[in-house]
Amino acid sequence: MAALRKGGRFAVAVLGLLAGACESQQGGTDIPTPEEVVACRDRIQQKIAEVQAAGIDIANWPITDAPEMAEITTTAGQTQANYLEYDGRYRPLTNHPGCFTDNLYYDKANKAGTTPYVDGNNDGKWTGATAFGGPNAAKNFIDGDKANIPGYPCAAKEYTQPNEDTSKPIVILVHGNSTRPHTWEKFLLPPGIPPSTATENVQFTADSTERLQLAEKLIAARYRVIAVDFRTDIVTNIDPAANNTTQNTAGNIDHGWSTPILQGLVKAVMKNNPNRKVALVGHSLGVTVVRDALRRLYVEYAQGKADAINPFPHVSHVILGSGANHGVSTYDPPSALCGNNKTMRGTIVCEMGSRSNYVQTYFHKPLNGPRDLFATPCADGDYAFGKTGQCEGNVVKYYTITMTDKEKGTNYQDFYVSEAASRMDMDGCVTNKLTTLNDYDTSGYFNKGFIANHFGSMRSEAGMSLAIQYLAQ
Repeated sequence: MAALRKGGRFAVAVLGLLAGACESQQGGTDIPTPEEVVACRDRIQQKIAEVQAAGIDIANWPITDAPEMAEITTTAGQTQANYLEYDGRYRPLTNHPGCFTDNLYYDKANKAGTTPYVDGNNDGKWTGATAFGGPNAAKNFIDGDKANIPGYPCAAKEYTQPNEDTSKPIVILVHGNSTRPHTWEKFLLPPGIPPSTATENVQFTADSTERLQLAEKLIAARYRVIAVDFRTDIVTNIDPAANNTTQNTAGNIDHGWSTPILQGLVKAVMKNNPNRKVALVGHSLGVTVVRDALRRLYVEYAQGKADAINPFPHVSHVILGSGANHGVSTYDPPSALCGNNKTMRGTIVCEMGSRSNYVQTYFHKPLNGPRDLFATPCADGDYAFGKTGQCEGNVVKYYTITMTDKEKGTNYQDFYVSEAASRMDMDGCVTNKLTTLNDYDTSGYFNKGFIANHFGSMRSEAGMSLAIQYLAQ
Protein backbone atom coordinates (compact mmCIF):
# COMPACT_ATOMS: atom_id res chain seq x y z
CA MET A 1 0.00 0.00 0.00
CA ALA A 2 2.17 2.76 -1.26
CA ALA A 3 1.52 6.34 -0.31
CA LEU A 4 -0.10 8.31 -3.11
CA ARG A 5 0.13 11.98 -4.05
CA LYS A 6 -2.89 13.69 -5.53
CA GLY A 7 -3.49 17.41 -5.84
CA GLY A 8 -0.32 18.18 -3.88
CA ARG A 9 -1.63 16.38 -0.80
CA PHE A 10 -0.32 13.31 0.91
CA ALA A 11 -3.01 10.67 0.47
CA VAL A 12 -3.22 7.16 1.80
CA ALA A 13 -4.60 4.01 0.28
CA VAL A 14 -7.29 2.33 2.33
CA LEU A 15 -7.93 -1.38 2.40
CA GLY A 16 -10.57 -3.18 4.39
CA LEU A 17 -9.36 -4.83 7.57
CA LEU A 18 -8.94 -8.56 7.18
CA ALA A 19 -10.97 -10.65 9.56
CA GLY A 20 -7.85 -12.35 10.88
CA ALA A 21 -5.49 -9.38 10.75
CA CYS A 22 -4.66 -9.54 14.42
CA GLU A 23 -4.67 -13.32 14.81
CA SER A 24 -1.79 -15.75 14.36
CA GLN A 25 -1.26 -19.47 14.26
CA GLN A 26 1.23 -21.73 15.96
CA GLY A 27 1.22 -25.43 15.17
CA GLY A 28 -2.13 -25.07 13.45
CA THR A 29 -3.89 -23.76 16.57
CA ASP A 30 -5.49 -20.33 16.38
CA ILE A 31 -4.42 -17.86 19.07
CA PRO A 32 -7.49 -15.74 19.86
CA THR A 33 -7.18 -12.00 19.34
CA PRO A 34 -7.35 -10.08 22.65
CA GLU A 35 -10.83 -8.85 23.38
CA GLU A 36 -9.82 -5.18 23.36
CA VAL A 37 -8.20 -5.50 19.95
CA VAL A 38 -11.28 -7.20 18.53
CA ALA A 39 -13.46 -4.36 19.87
CA CYS A 40 -11.17 -1.74 18.33
CA ARG A 41 -11.04 -3.55 14.99
CA ASP A 42 -14.83 -3.71 14.95
CA ARG A 43 -15.05 0.00 15.78
CA ILE A 44 -12.68 0.88 12.93
CA GLN A 45 -14.77 -1.15 10.50
CA GLN A 46 -17.94 0.56 11.73
CA LYS A 47 -16.35 3.99 11.46
CA ILE A 48 -15.06 3.30 7.94
CA ALA A 49 -18.56 2.25 6.88
CA GLU A 50 -20.05 5.37 8.50
CA VAL A 51 -17.58 7.69 6.79
CA GLN A 52 -17.97 6.03 3.41
CA ALA A 53 -21.76 6.18 3.70
CA ALA A 54 -21.41 9.94 4.18
CA GLY A 55 -19.56 10.14 0.87
CA ILE A 56 -16.21 11.07 2.45
CA ASP A 57 -13.10 10.05 0.49
CA ILE A 58 -10.86 8.45 3.11
CA ALA A 59 -8.12 7.58 0.62
CA ASN A 60 -7.51 11.22 -0.25
CA TRP A 61 -7.88 12.67 3.23
CA PRO A 62 -4.70 14.72 3.88
CA ILE A 63 -2.58 13.80 6.88
CA THR A 64 0.30 16.20 6.28
CA ASP A 65 0.61 19.60 8.00
CA ALA A 66 -2.24 21.96 7.28
CA PRO A 67 -1.24 24.58 4.65
CA GLU A 68 -2.04 27.32 7.19
CA MET A 69 0.69 25.86 9.43
CA ALA A 70 3.33 25.08 6.78
CA GLU A 71 6.83 24.93 8.24
CA ILE A 72 8.81 28.15 7.92
CA THR A 73 11.78 28.17 5.56
CA THR A 74 13.35 31.52 6.40
CA THR A 75 16.64 31.50 8.27
CA ALA A 76 15.96 34.81 10.01
CA GLY A 77 15.36 34.42 13.72
CA GLN A 78 11.93 35.11 15.17
CA THR A 79 11.55 38.44 16.96
CA GLN A 80 8.74 40.67 18.17
CA ALA A 81 9.12 42.58 14.90
CA ASN A 82 8.53 39.58 12.61
CA TYR A 83 6.33 37.32 14.77
CA LEU A 84 3.52 37.35 12.18
CA GLU A 85 5.75 35.32 9.85
CA TYR A 86 6.14 32.63 12.50
CA ASP A 87 3.18 32.35 14.85
CA GLY A 88 0.84 29.54 13.89
CA ARG A 89 3.48 27.81 11.75
CA TYR A 90 5.84 24.94 12.53
CA ARG A 91 9.41 25.97 13.33
CA PRO A 92 12.17 23.48 12.50
CA LEU A 93 14.54 22.84 15.40
CA THR A 94 17.34 24.36 13.32
CA ASN A 95 15.59 27.73 13.55
CA HIS A 96 13.58 27.54 16.74
CA PRO A 97 13.95 30.26 19.38
CA GLY A 98 12.75 27.88 22.10
CA CYS A 99 15.18 25.07 21.30
CA PHE A 100 18.08 25.83 23.62
CA THR A 101 19.15 24.90 27.14
CA ASP A 102 20.43 28.15 28.65
CA ASN A 103 19.20 29.29 32.07
CA LEU A 104 17.17 26.21 33.02
CA TYR A 105 15.90 26.44 36.60
CA TYR A 106 16.44 22.67 37.03
CA ASP A 107 19.96 22.60 35.53
CA LYS A 108 22.34 21.95 38.43
CA ALA A 109 25.16 23.58 36.47
CA ASN A 110 23.19 26.84 36.11
CA LYS A 111 24.83 29.08 38.70
CA ALA A 112 24.54 32.54 37.20
CA GLY A 113 21.37 32.72 35.10
CA THR A 114 18.30 34.80 35.94
CA THR A 115 16.70 31.61 37.30
CA PRO A 116 19.72 29.76 38.70
CA TYR A 117 19.34 26.27 40.13
CA VAL A 118 18.09 26.38 43.71
CA ASP A 119 16.09 23.24 44.36
CA GLY A 120 15.03 22.15 40.87
CA ASN A 121 11.57 23.71 41.15
CA ASN A 122 11.74 27.53 41.13
CA ASP A 123 11.27 28.80 37.57
CA GLY A 124 10.98 32.40 38.71
CA LYS A 125 7.32 32.78 37.73
CA TRP A 126 4.57 30.26 38.42
CA THR A 127 6.38 28.56 41.29
CA GLY A 128 8.42 31.54 42.45
CA ALA A 129 6.72 34.91 42.07
CA THR A 130 4.51 36.13 44.91
CA ALA A 131 1.90 37.43 42.43
CA PHE A 132 1.27 33.88 41.24
CA GLY A 133 1.24 32.21 44.65
CA GLY A 134 4.93 31.58 45.12
CA PRO A 135 7.39 30.87 46.43
CA ASN A 136 6.45 27.21 46.45
CA ALA A 137 6.27 26.21 50.10
CA ALA A 138 6.79 22.50 49.39
CA LYS A 139 10.16 21.06 50.32
CA ASN A 140 12.45 18.18 49.40
CA PHE A 141 11.69 18.17 45.70
CA ILE A 142 12.29 15.11 43.62
CA ASP A 143 15.82 15.04 42.24
CA GLY A 144 16.38 15.79 38.58
CA ASP A 145 18.60 17.64 36.16
CA LYS A 146 18.84 18.87 32.59
CA ALA A 147 18.30 15.91 30.27
CA ASN A 148 21.23 15.01 28.04
CA ILE A 149 19.81 12.86 25.25
CA PRO A 150 21.91 12.27 22.12
CA GLY A 151 20.19 13.76 19.10
CA TYR A 152 17.94 16.11 21.09
CA PRO A 153 19.17 19.73 21.30
CA CYS A 154 16.24 21.30 23.20
CA ALA A 155 15.26 21.43 26.86
CA ALA A 156 13.84 18.67 29.03
CA LYS A 157 14.11 17.63 32.66
CA GLU A 158 15.03 14.06 33.51
CA TYR A 159 14.23 12.87 37.00
CA THR A 160 16.75 10.78 38.88
CA GLN A 161 15.70 7.15 38.94
CA PRO A 162 17.78 5.13 41.40
CA ASN A 163 15.91 1.86 40.85
CA GLU A 164 14.61 1.67 37.28
CA ASP A 165 12.45 -1.22 36.11
CA THR A 166 13.53 -1.55 32.49
CA SER A 167 10.54 -3.75 31.70
CA LYS A 168 8.36 -0.65 32.06
CA PRO A 169 7.99 2.01 29.34
CA ILE A 170 9.99 5.23 29.46
CA VAL A 171 7.47 7.94 30.36
CA ILE A 172 7.58 11.34 28.66
CA LEU A 173 5.50 14.01 30.43
CA VAL A 174 4.16 16.84 28.27
CA HIS A 175 3.00 20.02 29.99
CA GLY A 176 0.45 22.53 28.73
CA ASN A 177 0.29 26.24 27.97
CA SER A 178 2.30 28.77 29.99
CA THR A 179 3.68 26.05 32.28
CA ARG A 180 6.89 24.02 32.49
CA PRO A 181 8.02 20.66 33.93
CA HIS A 182 6.92 21.62 37.46
CA THR A 183 3.36 20.92 36.23
CA TRP A 184 4.14 17.34 37.30
CA GLU A 185 5.62 18.16 40.73
CA LYS A 186 4.31 18.98 44.19
CA PHE A 187 3.26 22.50 45.08
CA LEU A 188 2.12 24.17 48.28
CA LEU A 189 0.91 27.73 48.72
CA PRO A 190 2.80 29.74 51.35
CA PRO A 191 0.95 30.04 54.68
CA GLY A 192 -1.72 32.71 54.60
CA ILE A 193 -2.10 32.76 50.80
CA PRO A 194 -5.69 31.76 49.87
CA PRO A 195 -6.39 29.95 46.60
CA SER A 196 -8.03 31.80 43.70
CA THR A 197 -11.25 29.91 42.98
CA ALA A 198 -13.60 32.33 41.25
CA THR A 199 -12.69 31.53 37.62
CA GLU A 200 -14.06 27.99 37.70
CA ASN A 201 -16.62 28.69 40.42
CA VAL A 202 -15.29 26.04 42.78
CA GLN A 203 -14.65 26.40 46.48
CA PHE A 204 -11.90 24.57 48.32
CA THR A 205 -9.37 24.99 51.06
CA ALA A 206 -5.86 24.69 49.70
CA ASP A 207 -3.70 21.81 50.84
CA SER A 208 -2.04 22.40 54.19
CA THR A 209 0.49 19.64 53.59
CA GLU A 210 2.27 18.87 50.34
CA ARG A 211 0.95 16.11 48.09
CA LEU A 212 3.11 14.00 45.83
CA GLN A 213 2.38 14.54 42.15
CA LEU A 214 2.77 12.39 39.06
CA ALA A 215 6.54 12.78 38.64
CA GLU A 216 7.17 11.71 42.24
CA LYS A 217 4.73 8.82 42.02
CA LEU A 218 6.16 7.51 38.75
CA ILE A 219 9.72 7.60 40.08
CA ALA A 220 8.54 5.68 43.16
CA ALA A 221 6.95 3.14 40.80
CA ARG A 222 10.40 2.68 39.13
CA TYR A 223 9.67 4.33 35.77
CA ARG A 224 12.27 6.34 33.90
CA VAL A 225 10.66 9.79 33.58
CA ILE A 226 11.49 12.72 31.28
CA ALA A 227 9.50 15.98 31.20
CA VAL A 228 9.73 18.06 28.03
CA ASP A 229 10.22 21.80 28.51
CA PHE A 230 8.71 24.08 25.84
CA ARG A 231 10.53 27.11 27.31
CA THR A 232 7.42 29.20 27.85
CA ASP A 233 9.62 31.44 29.97
CA ILE A 234 10.99 33.08 26.81
CA VAL A 235 7.80 33.37 24.75
CA THR A 236 7.00 36.92 25.80
CA ASN A 237 10.41 37.95 24.45
CA ILE A 238 9.32 36.58 21.05
CA ASP A 239 5.69 37.69 20.87
CA PRO A 240 4.45 41.21 21.76
CA ALA A 241 3.44 41.05 25.39
CA ALA A 242 1.78 44.23 26.61
CA ASN A 243 -1.69 42.73 27.07
CA ASN A 244 -3.57 39.47 26.67
CA THR A 245 -6.35 40.71 24.38
CA THR A 246 -4.33 41.31 21.24
CA GLN A 247 -0.91 40.24 22.52
CA ASN A 248 0.55 37.45 24.66
CA THR A 249 1.31 38.43 28.23
CA ALA A 250 0.45 34.94 29.49
CA GLY A 251 3.16 33.39 27.34
CA ASN A 252 0.90 31.07 25.34
CA ILE A 253 2.49 28.75 22.80
CA ASP A 254 1.03 27.25 19.64
CA HIS A 255 1.51 23.85 17.99
CA GLY A 256 4.09 25.28 15.61
CA TRP A 257 6.24 26.15 18.62
CA SER A 258 5.70 23.09 20.79
CA THR A 259 5.16 20.12 18.46
CA PRO A 260 8.61 20.13 16.80
CA ILE A 261 10.29 20.19 20.22
CA LEU A 262 8.37 17.15 21.46
CA GLN A 263 8.78 15.48 18.09
CA GLY A 264 12.55 15.79 18.46
CA LEU A 265 12.49 14.43 22.01
CA VAL A 266 10.31 11.41 21.18
CA LYS A 267 12.44 10.54 18.17
CA ALA A 268 15.70 10.79 20.13
CA VAL A 269 14.39 8.70 23.04
CA MET A 270 13.12 6.01 20.69
CA LYS A 271 16.33 5.88 18.66
CA ASN A 272 18.48 5.73 21.79
CA ASN A 273 16.32 3.02 23.36
CA PRO A 274 15.34 0.71 20.48
CA ASN A 275 14.34 -2.14 22.78
CA ARG A 276 12.12 -0.06 25.07
CA LYS A 277 8.56 1.18 24.72
CA VAL A 278 7.69 4.84 25.29
CA ALA A 279 4.55 6.14 27.05
CA LEU A 280 3.36 9.71 26.56
CA VAL A 281 1.32 11.60 29.15
CA GLY A 282 -0.03 15.01 28.17
CA HIS A 283 -2.08 17.68 29.91
CA SER A 284 -4.14 20.49 28.35
CA LEU A 285 -2.31 21.81 25.26
CA GLY A 286 0.13 18.94 25.78
CA VAL A 287 -2.61 16.52 24.69
CA THR A 288 -2.80 17.68 21.09
CA VAL A 289 0.96 18.30 21.04
CA VAL A 290 1.50 14.61 21.88
CA ARG A 291 -0.85 13.50 19.13
CA ASP A 292 0.55 15.97 16.60
CA ALA A 293 4.16 14.99 17.29
CA LEU A 294 3.32 11.32 16.66
CA ARG A 295 1.48 12.25 13.45
CA ARG A 296 4.40 14.30 12.13
CA LEU A 297 6.89 11.53 12.94
CA TYR A 298 4.68 9.04 11.11
CA VAL A 299 4.31 11.29 8.06
CA GLU A 300 8.10 11.68 7.83
CA TYR A 301 8.39 7.89 7.92
CA ALA A 302 5.62 7.38 5.34
CA GLN A 303 7.27 9.90 3.03
CA GLY A 304 10.57 8.03 3.28
CA LYS A 305 12.58 10.90 4.75
CA ALA A 306 16.15 10.15 5.81
CA ASP A 307 16.54 9.19 9.48
CA ALA A 308 12.75 8.98 9.93
CA ILE A 309 11.16 6.60 12.40
CA ASN A 310 7.66 5.14 12.61
CA PRO A 311 6.81 5.93 16.24
CA PHE A 312 3.83 3.63 16.65
CA PRO A 313 5.66 0.30 16.99
CA HIS A 314 7.50 1.90 19.94
CA VAL A 315 4.58 3.51 21.82
CA SER A 316 2.89 1.68 24.70
CA HIS A 317 0.43 4.26 26.09
CA VAL A 318 -0.98 7.67 25.18
CA ILE A 319 -2.65 9.23 28.24
CA LEU A 320 -4.41 12.56 27.65
CA GLY A 321 -5.73 14.83 30.41
CA SER A 322 -8.10 17.76 29.76
CA GLY A 323 -7.23 18.01 26.08
CA ALA A 324 -8.83 20.12 23.37
CA ASN A 325 -9.37 17.34 20.84
CA HIS A 326 -12.57 19.12 19.74
CA GLY A 327 -12.34 22.76 20.75
CA VAL A 328 -11.65 25.17 23.63
CA SER A 329 -13.62 27.86 25.43
CA THR A 330 -11.17 30.65 24.55
CA TYR A 331 -12.30 30.50 20.93
CA ASP A 332 -15.75 31.79 21.87
CA PRO A 333 -17.06 35.24 22.70
CA PRO A 334 -16.52 37.36 24.70
CA SER A 335 -12.81 36.68 24.10
CA ALA A 336 -12.98 35.75 20.38
CA LEU A 337 -9.19 35.50 20.44
CA CYS A 338 -8.99 33.69 17.14
CA GLY A 339 -10.18 36.74 15.26
CA ASN A 340 -8.41 39.45 17.23
CA ASN A 341 -5.06 38.09 18.35
CA LYS A 342 -2.36 37.23 15.79
CA THR A 343 0.26 36.15 18.33
CA MET A 344 0.61 32.58 19.54
CA ARG A 345 -2.19 33.26 22.03
CA GLY A 346 -4.60 33.79 19.14
CA THR A 347 -3.21 31.24 16.70
CA ILE A 348 -3.43 28.36 19.17
CA VAL A 349 -7.11 29.11 19.68
CA CYS A 350 -7.70 29.12 15.91
CA GLU A 351 -6.02 25.72 15.74
CA MET A 352 -8.32 24.31 18.44
CA GLY A 353 -11.73 25.67 17.37
CA SER A 354 -14.84 26.31 19.45
CA ARG A 355 -15.81 23.84 22.16
CA SER A 356 -19.42 25.06 22.27
CA ASN A 357 -19.96 25.08 18.52
CA TYR A 358 -17.24 22.82 17.19
CA VAL A 359 -16.44 22.60 13.49
CA GLN A 360 -13.32 20.66 12.53
CA THR A 361 -10.35 23.02 12.18
CA TYR A 362 -7.48 22.95 9.72
CA PHE A 363 -5.25 21.70 12.56
CA HIS A 364 -7.57 18.88 13.62
CA LYS A 365 -8.31 17.73 10.08
CA PRO A 366 -5.12 15.68 9.55
CA LEU A 367 -4.92 14.80 13.24
CA ASN A 368 -8.43 13.44 13.80
CA GLY A 369 -9.23 12.45 10.24
CA PRO A 370 -12.84 12.08 9.11
CA ARG A 371 -15.08 11.83 12.19
CA ASP A 372 -12.15 10.80 14.45
CA LEU A 373 -11.23 7.75 12.34
CA PHE A 374 -7.53 8.68 12.55
CA ALA A 375 -7.59 9.70 16.24
CA THR A 376 -6.19 6.44 17.69
CA PRO A 377 -3.40 5.19 15.39
CA CYS A 378 -2.38 1.56 16.00
CA ALA A 379 -4.95 1.02 18.76
CA ASP A 380 -5.69 -2.31 17.07
CA GLY A 381 -2.04 -3.07 16.31
CA ASP A 382 -2.62 -2.57 12.58
CA TYR A 383 -4.47 0.55 11.37
CA ALA A 384 -3.10 4.09 11.28
CA PHE A 385 -4.17 7.15 9.26
CA GLY A 386 -6.18 5.14 6.75
CA LYS A 387 -3.71 2.31 6.20
CA THR A 388 -3.41 -1.21 7.53
CA GLY A 389 -0.12 -2.89 8.35
CA GLN A 390 1.42 0.20 9.96
CA CYS A 391 2.09 -0.93 13.52
CA GLU A 392 4.32 -4.02 13.41
CA GLY A 393 1.64 -5.67 15.53
CA ASN A 394 2.11 -3.22 18.41
CA VAL A 395 -1.11 -2.18 20.15
CA VAL A 396 -1.06 1.42 21.41
CA LYS A 397 -3.34 2.05 24.38
CA TYR A 398 -5.22 5.37 24.42
CA TYR A 399 -6.91 7.05 27.38
CA THR A 400 -8.55 10.43 27.95
CA ILE A 401 -9.24 11.86 31.40
CA THR A 402 -11.60 14.83 31.76
CA MET A 403 -13.75 16.39 34.47
CA THR A 404 -17.45 15.75 33.99
CA ASP A 405 -19.61 18.66 32.86
CA LYS A 406 -21.65 20.25 35.62
CA GLU A 407 -24.62 20.03 33.29
CA LYS A 408 -23.96 17.89 30.25
CA GLY A 409 -23.43 19.96 27.13
CA THR A 410 -23.91 23.36 28.76
CA ASN A 411 -22.55 24.30 32.16
CA TYR A 412 -18.93 23.24 31.87
CA GLN A 413 -16.98 22.99 35.10
CA ASP A 414 -13.54 22.88 33.47
CA PHE A 415 -12.78 26.41 32.32
CA TYR A 416 -11.23 25.34 29.00
CA VAL A 417 -12.63 22.02 27.88
CA SER A 418 -15.74 19.87 28.21
CA GLU A 419 -16.57 16.18 28.01
CA ALA A 420 -17.27 16.48 24.29
CA ALA A 421 -14.18 18.59 23.61
CA SER A 422 -11.84 16.08 25.20
CA ARG A 423 -13.23 12.66 24.35
CA MET A 424 -12.26 10.85 21.16
CA ASP A 425 -15.10 9.24 19.22
CA MET A 426 -13.46 5.86 18.80
CA ASP A 427 -15.00 3.82 21.62
CA GLY A 428 -13.42 0.41 21.60
CA CYS A 429 -10.06 1.94 20.63
CA VAL A 430 -9.85 4.45 23.49
CA THR A 431 -10.99 4.64 27.10
CA ASN A 432 -12.68 8.01 27.67
CA LYS A 433 -12.79 8.41 31.45
CA LEU A 434 -14.56 11.14 33.43
CA THR A 435 -13.56 12.29 36.89
CA THR A 436 -16.09 13.90 39.21
CA LEU A 437 -16.76 17.56 39.91
CA ASN A 438 -14.82 17.16 43.17
CA ASP A 439 -11.63 15.91 41.53
CA TYR A 440 -9.75 19.19 41.22
CA ASP A 441 -6.20 20.16 42.10
CA THR A 442 -6.27 21.41 45.68
CA SER A 443 -2.57 22.31 45.80
CA GLY A 444 -3.01 25.91 44.62
CA TYR A 445 -0.62 25.35 41.73
CA PHE A 446 -0.62 27.75 38.74
CA ASN A 447 -1.66 31.26 39.70
CA LYS A 448 -2.99 30.19 43.10
CA GLY A 449 -5.17 27.46 41.61
CA PHE A 450 -7.36 29.62 39.42
CA ILE A 451 -7.94 26.67 37.02
CA ALA A 452 -7.85 23.91 39.61
CA ASN A 453 -10.58 21.95 37.78
CA HIS A 454 -8.62 21.99 34.53
CA PHE A 455 -5.53 20.68 36.33
CA GLY A 456 -7.57 18.05 38.15
CA SER A 457 -7.16 15.45 35.41
CA MET A 458 -3.45 15.21 36.19
CA ARG A 459 -3.00 16.79 39.65
CA SER A 460 -5.96 15.49 41.65
CA GLU A 461 -5.60 12.19 43.49
CA ALA A 462 -8.27 10.67 41.25
CA GLY A 463 -6.61 11.83 38.03
CA MET A 464 -3.16 10.64 39.06
CA SER A 465 -4.52 7.28 40.15
CA LEU A 466 -6.12 6.79 36.75
CA ALA A 467 -2.91 7.69 34.90
CA ILE A 468 -0.84 5.29 36.99
CA GLN A 469 -3.46 2.57 36.66
CA TYR A 470 -3.50 2.97 32.87
CA LEU A 471 0.30 2.80 32.65
CA ALA A 472 0.22 -0.54 34.43
CA GLN A 473 -2.19 -2.06 31.90
